[in-house]
Amino acid sequence: MKREQRSRSALDFMILTLALLGFAINLFLVARRFTDPSAGIAGCGGGSCEEIMASRWSVVFGVPVPVLGMLAYAGLMVSLTAWGRRSHEPVLGAISGAAMWFFFVQSVLLERYCAWCNAAHAIGAAVVGFSLIRQRCGGSGNILLPVGKWTLAAFLGIGLAQVYGPVPAGHRIENVASINPIPPSGEGRMVEFAGGRKSYDVSKNPRLGPADAKHVMVEYFDYQCAACRTMAGFLEAFTAKHPREVAILLLPAPLDGACNDRVPEGGEHPGSCEIGRIALAVWKLAPAAFPAWHKAVIADASVASAYRHDSYPASVLSEKIHSKSANFSARSDRGAKGRTDERIRRKIEPAG
Repeated sequence: MKREQRSRSALDFMILTLALLGFAINLFLVARRFTDPSAGIAGCGGGSCEEIMASRWSVVFGVPVPVLGMLAYAGLMVSLTAWGRRSHEPVLGAISGAAMWFFFVQSVLLERYCAWCNAAHAIGAAVVGFSLIRQRCGGSGNILLPVGKWTLAAFLGIGLAQVYGPVPAGHRIENVASINPIPPSGEGRMVEFAGGRKSYDVSKNPRLGPADAKHVMVEYFDYQCAACRTMAGFLEAFTAKHPREVAILLLPAPLDGACNDRVPEGGEHPGSCEIGRIALAVWKLAPAAFPAWHKAVIADASVASAYRHDSYPASVLSEKIHSKSANFSARSDRGAKGRTDERIRRKIEPAG
């Protein structure tokens, strides 16, 4: 009997330790989400964790998943007490069901993996395993079946909530208005977004695809954003598959305080403002050369690569790009707070 009690106490200690570790990891992810700008911006970030934390699957009914993880591990610690033991099986099921669902999201829906998230899920699996052993040591029956039922309920509940529940604002597909007839060759064609608060002349903005394409999309992006680099590959394949039907406006939105006064000085990607200016200059000087230049630079995003002449498909850019970009830079000194280029400002300013 004493041996079983010692074993049970040791297992309680291990479960409590794991619960504290799981709580700490989720607390770290919550702090990362609210202190790292890229973690809250869809399509931005420096790696898979940031991409996953900015995806539509990172919230459930508007609540960040790590917050729910903190509550689950706090509930687990409470369930180890005498007055909270009735909640032990539901909490174990919630933790294991959530781990199964979010691993499915990473491996199947996103094809990206977050080491911190999976560490928390691995801790959850270990907690369930130790709890099953603990229950057997206590001689209080097999909890595998009830935990399994709660696991299935949590897996289905979270999955249905994320699939059919409200989509985060940054991932919603808003109504697009493009009611004007398409002029010949698309010259002067205007499209409107966000209820008319944003309008663009398709023929005068950097783009992939023809100006008279049936469908027009707008991508706000940062040349140094890792997720944007991934998205660029998808967009290139998409336009290649529908060469006459789709046009994608490519509007630089640098996460760099040098031209974006909504980002702290330096921002996430220092140098992105300069790359954005060069991109606009390339488009203005040689629109036909822009798609190849864009592909080369987003694959190796740096100010040096943007200025590298041998990456330009048209030799005409080699002498003119510096002066054109310099003109953009000179104007930036007269913008908002003395550092926002009005051409770029109009493109990065939110619709609201």
